[in-house]
Amino acid sequence: RQRQMCIRDRGEETGEGAGRMIAAGALDGADAFVMFHYATDMPFGMAVHQGQASAMVGGMTIQVHGKASHWCEADKGVDAVYGASRVVEALHKLNESYRGKGPCLVGAGTVHGGEYANIIADQVEIKGTVRACFEEDFKELIERLRMVLKQAEEESGTKIELQFPKPPVLPFSNDAGYTQAAEHLGREIFGKRFFMEGEDELFLSGDNAYRYFQKVPGIFLVFLAAPEHANPLHHPKFQLDEEILPYSVEMLCRLLKRMQEYR
Repeated sequence: RQRQMCIRDRGEETGEGAGRMIAAGALDGADAFVMFHYATDMPFGMAVHQGQASAMVGGMTIQVHGKASHWCEADKGVDAVYGASRVVEALHKLNESYRGKGPCLVGAGTVHGGEYANIIADQVEIKGTVRACFEEDFKELIERLRMVLKQAEEESGTKIELQFPKPPVLPFSNDAGYTQAAEHLGREIFGKRFFMEGEDELFLSGDNAYRYFQKVPGIFLVFLAAPEHANPLHHPKFQLDEEILPYSVEMLCRLLKRMQEYR
């Protein structure tokens, strides 16, 4: 069983939302917090991770520099589009060849470059993500990424620069006591549709809420609510099965009342 969750929002990789809320006093006087998410990869139910509950995520920018020239004088130019194509191919090969401790990947989400069809592009910008459930895989992927980019640079004759504009989103872990409380209540409310997930079931979703976990203990709950024809999270036609709503509200209310017992 695999959970399919994707990037929450722009704040996931910038930390802006969480950082601003903390600066504004959102956690002042707080002893703990609960965060939750709805997912549509499975029908009605609830899941919580025991221990680590998120991945490490970093946004990357790759600049490919060539030399502009008219295509009728192609020998005078260096094709940044070709260099970018070697980069994208290298990313896919890296994902196919690297086997880490847990799920991990490097992916390109946008490619922008060139101005005119009859001109060799002198620059292409690729933006993407590095994701790993474990920090050692994250660091190793970046080292291997630097090596494959160097090779793409040599093969294409371009100059390739790798940048990480923001610090990475760090993993966070659920508080052990609150996880115990969530399991007890989850089994009461959801029965066999409650799932306790372990380290081997981590998925590549990151969240800037790690900043909250650094300040106070907390727990992350996932409510499963796939309708008959489910679209993934952040799809423009995303919908959830609203049958989950009263159950999730009951879970949250009862958990908040009992958290004091498990501190």
